[in-house]
Order: sequence, then C-alpha cells, then structure tokens
Amino acid sequence: MERGGEVVFFGPPDALLHAEDSLTADYLAGRRRVGADSSAAAVRPRDPHLEVLGAAAHNLRGIDVRLPLNRLVVVTGVSGSGKSTLIQDVLYNALAKLKGKPGEPAGTHREVRGAELVEEVVLVDQSPIGRTTRSNPASYVGAFDAIRKLFAAEPLARERGYTAGTFSFNSGTGRCPTCGGNGFEHVEMQFLSDVYLRCPDCDGKRYRPEVLEVKMMPEGGGRGRSIAEVLEMTVAEAVSFFAESAEIRRVLEPLAAVGLEYLRLGQPVPTLSGGEAQRLKLAGHLAGSGRRKAGRGNLFLLDEPTTGLHFDDIARLLGAFGRLLAEGHSLIVIEHNLDVIRAADWLVDLGPEGGEGGGAVVCCGPPQAVAVHPESHTGAALRSYREELAALAEKAARPQEGGEGAVMEAETAPAIRIMGAREHNLRHVDLFIPRGRFTVITGISGSGKSTVAFDILFNEGQRRYLESLNAYARQFVQPASRPEVDAIFGIPPTVAIEQRTSRGGRKSTVATLTEIYHFLRLLYVKLGTQHCPDCGLAIEPQTAEAILARLLKKWRGREVDLLAPLVVARKGYYTDLAKWASKAASHCHHPVLEPFRGGRGLGRLIPGRL
Repeated sequence: MERGGEVVFFGPPDALLHAEDSLTADYLAGRRRVGADSSAAAVRPRDPHLEVLGAAAHNLRGIDVRLPLNRLVVVTGVSGSGKSTLIQDVLYNALAKLKGKPGEPAGTHREVRGAELVEEVVLVDQSPIGRTTRSNPASYVGAFDAIRKLFAAEPLARERGYTAGTFSFNSGTGRCPTCGGNGFEHVEMQFLSDVYLRCPDCDGKRYRPEVLEVKMMPEGGGRGRSIAEVLEMTVAEAVSFFAESAEIRRVLEPLAAVGLEYLRLGQPVPTLSGGEAQRLKLAGHLAGSGRRKAGRGNLFLLDEPTTGLHFDDIARLLGAFGRLLAEGHSLIVIEHNLDVIRAADWLVDLGPEGGEGGGAVVCCGPPQAVAVHPESHTGAALRSYREELAALAEKAARPQEGGEGAVMEAETAPAIRIMGAREHNLRHVDLFIPRGRFTVITGISGSGKSTVAFDILFNEGQRRYLESLNAYARQFVQPASRPEVDAIFGIPPTVAIEQRTSRGGRKSTVATLTEIYHFLRLLYVKLGTQHCPDCGLAIEPQTAEAILARLLKKWRGREVDLLAPLVVARKGYYTDLAKWASKAASHCHHPVLEPFRGGRGLGRLIPGRL
C-alpha cells in the first residue's frame, strides 16, 4: 500500500504501548477496539435456524447442532476438535446437494433441517481462486468490464473504432501480439526452473502502443491514464480516480471494505496469499449481494478469515460481516481470533480436546455465556484475554520506564542490518533485527511486512548461500535477484516457513509432504522382515546346504524342477539366452514352466531326481 513502507516503531513490546503513530499500539493500549461485544438481540428458540442432526464424520460423536440464521455464528474449539468437519464436510456438502449442486459426498449425518430458509450456500475458504495469471482483482469483482467500456467511450477510441474488446488483454486486437497479453514471455528450461522474461515489445504493459495512447482523464482534472496505468493502480487509487462512476465504485468499494485496498487492479490472482484470496472471494459476494430473492438470504461459511490480519484489518472485516447481515444474509465462521469470537451473536464450542478427545459439543450460546463455562477452553481464553487487555490499558496509562535503554542495548547487540530498503512500497528504510531474539514484524495488510521478511531477508539469505556453493552446484539452481536495498549486513542462511495450503491431491499425505514417507520405506526395506502371504511364516535367508537339506527331507524320492536365475544384477539385453531358455522349457511339461514358453522368461532348467 502506498501509505505503508515506513518504520513507525522499533523496540520492546512494553515500549510499544506508548508509541504515538502505531495502530498496533492503539489497539494494544485500548485506545481503539477491534469490535464491541455483541449487542444484537438475544437468540430465541423460535428464530430461523439450521439443524444438523447426528453428525458423526471423522471424530464427531453423533452430535446435534442448532445454528441460528441471520446472525454471526462462530464455531470455536481447539485444533482437531471437529470444526471443519462439521461445517465443511457435513453442513456445506449436505446443503450443496439439497440445493442441486452436489460436490463431495457429505460426511456421516442423519439429517439437515432448515435448508429451505436459505437461498444459496457459499463456502469462502482459502483455496486458490485460479491458476491463470490473466485473472486479477478487477476482473474477479467485475470492475474491468466497466473500465473497458469507459475507455471505449473516449473520443480517441471512438475515432479509431476501438471497442471494449480492444482494451482486453485476454483476446482481441489490442493486446500485445508478442506475449499475447501476458506481459511476459515463458521460456521453458530443460534442467532448470522455467524463466519468465518481461516482454521486450510491450515492456510488460500487455497492450499495443497505439492502444496505450488512449487516455482517460479524471473528473476532477489531472493527468490522463492509459489502460495499463489503470491496472497498475491500487484499489484505493482506483476508487478515487473513478469517483464519478457509480458502477465501478460499487464493485471496488467491497475490496476496500475487506481490507484489500492496497492490491493493484491488475495483480495476478495466483500471487495472492490464502487470506487475501479468501477476502477477495468475500468482496466478490459483497459486490453482487444486492441481487437476491426477497425474504431469503445466502448462507456464507468462512474458514478462519482473520488468519494473518492486523487488528485494524479485523475491525474492517467485522464491518463487512455487519454489512452482509444487514442485507439479510447469514454467517457461520470457523475462528480462533478472540476479537471475532467476542463480537459473535452465537458460539458453538466443540471439543473439549482435539482428535480422539474432541468431536463433542462443549457448550452453545452467546459469548458471555461461553466465557463462564467451566469446561470450555474458549471460555477460559475469553476470560484471560479480557484481563490481559485491561492490564495493557493500565500499563499504557502509566509513564514509560526504561524504553530507551532497551532500544540502545538492542542496537549494540549482534543484528541483521538492512540499509536503504526500497523494495516494493518500502521508503528507503533502515532496519536492524537482533540476532538470537524473537522479533515480530507487525502492521496492517500491505504495510510491507512480507516484503521485509520474504522478499529481502529470505531471498538475500538464500542468494548468498547459493553463491557459496561451487560452480558445479550453482549450475543446477536459479538464484533469486538482488533486493532493492543499499546494503545488508549480518544475514545468515535463511529458512522460510510460509502459510500455504497444500494441494497435492488425495495421494498426498502428511508423511509424503514432510518426506517422512521416504525414510519409512527405507526403514521397512532395511529392517523389516518379509512374511509369506499364505502361511505367515517369516522369510529368512538360507544357505545352499540348508536348502538342499530341506528339499531332501520333504521331496526325497520324487521328481522336482529347480528354477534359478541365470543373469543377476547385470544390465543389457539377453535375447539369445531367452531363446535358449524357451527352447529348453519346451521339452518339459509343467505349469510352473509356462512363463518360459515363447521367450517370455529367462532361466536354465535342470530336471533331476532326488
């Protein structure tokens, strides 16, 4: 976001409470609040509601759950308590089937009641929106069509006969013919990762030069912008630029309402994080929420939408929830964030533990009732959170003590020093991060946190590590480009643990994802004991003498056919040997020799008598 990229505070957490220009400090000190405790009217038994009866999928224990409609319902519980199983596997899949849009089979349950009270069921999760780089926030919410129509209405566009299709980079004659409107060229590498190069003809702008000559002037005056420059605008800039267009404002304002005003209109959707993708889906539904049948709203199911969000972002997200509720929709949210839990109208707390110890309904009711429940972990967390907020507010009211000394001590300690960082929206900032300490980088969405952590620290640490390898090893890897900084000192080799959802398919497991599976296979090969599938006896190595003694004992006086490999652990083709084995097998008539007839096997047959 253009308003971010600056360091507003550096120091210990206690000193942060007294920072004047920090939104984080305002929320921690109680000067701002994410959302007031729920003040909606109490949920009554006769209010519209859904009922899930006999849910027994995975670790659920045949539970019955009542979910009020036209409310903010939050499903809580420790990890593994059954929240996603109840809401996604059972409720969503069952309702989708009842609405004529079946997908995955619903988890085990007896019945779902009240489906007729909702128009549609919408699952807003963190799964990727799409894999094509042509999809962007503007096209997802429907703003790009209206923008192209405005450009086609410009006098120069009408004079040249341009239509709205001319300003599309997906098709038409206006896109760059070299890159096909991608803005880059994809170069496939045989042994290395594929390379994406900026298009030399359009310089990444996606359009022909003559199309970019069409400029749109803002209503209030100012410099005209081409279609490529509009796609480079952030949502906040676009809302201001198109202030006179009610249609474009209507579809862009939901993006700002869910805290995505820092996204650029043309940013490829696959580059968004899971949380950003989830909020973009929510903004898309907000943009089209006015078109529904009277008397029935949609049911929105959300899975941890606050993941990675700042206090201020969560406050705005709760505002978007309130807007959906005001339009007659219903919300069921799986959530761990205590601010969202406190703002809920109704809680369903599952547990009490995770895995085999979960799957039961601990308690249901408003947050005030859950907070006093003696067996609820969520209730204990709510009580503790209330006390911690009060303690922080009290501490913030007292004069600051010792903050300068702690900062000076940190500045003299061994640290990673970043000088003149200007990557993305960073504004020539100087940073130093103490080594051997637990450092937290905070700020609202788009303030530059990921730029510092991943684009600068991680990429530079990896690049320097790769440069330390020999020339032979370096030829197999593609080092990252240098970040836009003046200098970085004291950086060690780095490891990044990003929040990404694995989409490896049904054969992908925890063992394969963590590569434990390879070690398990090796252990079984080296240490495992084979057993006969018929008699269950262990298969053990035997000496030639032991084999002979066993044959003499069991088959004495009878004719036996002994088959043994003639070629072992040798590469090559042995066609002549196979022909010889086939010819030798043709003189013997025994079912076990069938694989050797017709050149299908290798071996040497030695009929004999014991």
